[in-house]
This record gives sequence, structure tokens and C-alpha cells, in this order.
Amino acid sequence: MILRSMAFFALAGMAGQGWCAEMESLRAQGLPDAGSILAQIQAQQPHFPQPHFPSAPQTTLDMCVFTEFKNNKCHFKCESGATLIEPAVRPDFSSGEPAGACATHIFRPVPSPFAQFNKHIDSSDLRDLLRDPNPEVRKAAVKASRNYIQNSYAQDPVRDMLGNRNERLDIRVEAARVLSHAAGYSRVRDELTEAIRYGNEPRELRVMAYKALWSVAGSHSSVQDFLTDAVKYSEKDREARRAAIWALFSAVGNSRPQETLTDLLKYGNEEEETRIEAIKSLYNAMGHYRVRDLMMDMVKNSNERKPVRLAAIKALSGANGDSRVKSLLEDIMERSSDTDLRLAAIGAASPDPADIRDYFHLPYKLENGGFVSPLDRE
Repeated sequence: MILRSMAFFALAGMAGQGWCAEMESLRAQGLPDAGSILAQIQAQQPHFPQPHFPSAPQTTLDMCVFTEFKNNKCHFKCESGATLIEPAVRPDFSSGEPAGACATHIFRPVPSPFAQFNKHIDSSDLRDLLRDPNPEVRKAAVKASRNYIQNSYAQDPVRDMLGNRNERLDIRVEAARVLSHAAGYSRVRDELTEAIRYGNEPRELRVMAYKALWSVAGSHSSVQDFLTDAVKYSEKDREARRAAIWALFSAVGNSRPQETLTDLLKYGNEEEETRIEAIKSLYNAMGHYRVRDLMMDMVKNSNERKPVRLAAIKALSGANGDSRVKSLLEDIMERSSDTDLRLAAIGAASPDPADIRDYFHLPYKLENGGFVSPLDRE
């Protein structure tokens, strides 16, 4: 895939011919869609350590970008060169278009290029460090266990630390973060949901436990049900509920999580922070026309709170290859009396991949095959 460089135009204060010239320059560019944005995210090379992906021992992620909808199937091209064909999600041909039936991208586990690397901490050392009487040493050992968390000698004691109410809270929180890389194991999922289910653990721990489930929210229906039920019914703590919304970002290609978040935005009398979190988690569903239409309606609604409108404009960066979205962004850039909205529209029309990655808490791959979890930035 040939990647193009995108520039962010800072046009505040420009007027007259200068503004028109910049607009013509912007129109001349092939405006990107979510697939090209995500491809650029993958091309960046920040230096982060390499964890293992939770779905199988010694694996990492291969990102596959949507290429076409054909014969009621979604076709994806993967960075590895592989082509995947997946069934459409709830197609609805009566609407006149293929129901936005495909996600903008999906991830699949593949063997990690780091699998053959020699370990620098042996199993005996790690077990001893996780039991060290000094809590700072234990915390450092939990962080170091991430690259070994597929193995029982690391996973079992870290799970015990998560569930141990006598352990220091920040160490338990770090244990939940690390266990997100092993949530493909049922015992790990059970321990994470146990920290949430009864509402009797500290908020900070419950928030991290919710977010740690992101890595399996898209592949395990039981986790999807757990998170969506928390958003719709069971979770009463505001921050913890927003954490459940956060974790659903990897599952919004599926109907129930997507409907849960879109209904929250359409019908719920929600706090501003909650609405913004739902918009962020729906970014991965911008390939679905119903989600695009909802974002456009929120942007156009002058009664909507401004921070929410700004978040919805930013989300449209994932669909600005759609002619209607492109027209809306250009209209805001040219005619809005609000400078913040104009600048947000410029950013959505010509998005910065690093900004998109961080704002929508997206996972990404390094060029050497390393995987960076969104929890690394939480």
C-alpha cells in the first residue's frame, strides 16, 4: 500500500483569497478514509516494548483493511499480504446500499516475530520478584511480566495479585493492565470480570478491569454481552460505565455493541463525557452508513453540546471519502461562524494519523511487527 503524507492546515485568521486558495488546495487532495488513516497509523515507528497478543501464545496482530463489498461478503487486505473474506454484518439491501455491512478494518492474530527471542528473566527469577516484600519491586515485576504473560509461571501469580485485596491497589491495577494481553484465557477473563461484577472493588481497579477486556470484546460474545449489559443496565458508577464504553471500541463491527452505543447517543440523556466516549468507540464503525449518518446529524445539530459536536466532527475523519461527509466538512470550513468548528473540520478533512490514533485510543503495529496496546497510554 502506498502511503500518502497528510498535512494539517492551521487556517485560523486567514480570510479572502488566502482562505479560498487553501480550500482549493484541500479539495485537490484525495481525501482519506478510515482505512488510509489506519494504514498511516501502522506505518509510524514509536519505540514501545513488544507484548504478546492474548488470543494465542507467541502471537501478535495483523491489521486488515476493508477493500470491497462483494456478493454479500466483506473483503479485507492484510499488511502481511493475506486476503480475508468475512460475512457481512446484518446486510440491508432495501436501504439502497449494502448496509455499511463491513468494518473499516479488522485484526487477526499471527505468529509474533519476537517468539524466537530469548527471555531475559527466567521463570524462577520472575516468580521470586512477584513475591518480593518490597511493593515497588513487585510492581516492576508485574510490568516486566507482560512479555511472559502467556506462560503459567507469570500468569498465575499476576492473576492472584489482581484478586488479592491485601495487595497494594496500584499493583492490582497494573496486574489488570498486563492481563489484558492474556484475556484470551478463560481464567483471566473470569478474574477480570470478578473484579467488576459485584461493585465492591475500588473504582480505579474496576475501570482498568473493564478496559482490559477490550482485547477480547470483538471475539468473545460473552464479553460483548457483559460490557453491553454494563453500559445499558448494571453499571451505576459513571467512570466505570465509561470504561465499559471504552472497551467496546473493538467490538462495534458487531450489531449489539454498535446499537448499544448509537442508541446511547440518540436516545439517552447522557453526560457530555459519556457521549464523547461513545463517539470515540464508534470510530471503528464509521464504515457503517448508520453510524456516519448519526455523526453527521450530531454535527449539524446546533442544540448539541459543542464538545460533543467537535468529537463527532473528528469521527467523520474516518468517513470523509463519503461525498456527503466531504460536503459537510467543506461547508463547515467555508461557512461556520465558529472558529473551533472550522478548525475541527479542517482536521477531519486532513487528519493527522498520530492524533487519530491517540484520540480514538486505537491499537497499532510497529514496522518491526511489535504491537502497541491502547492500555499502554491509559
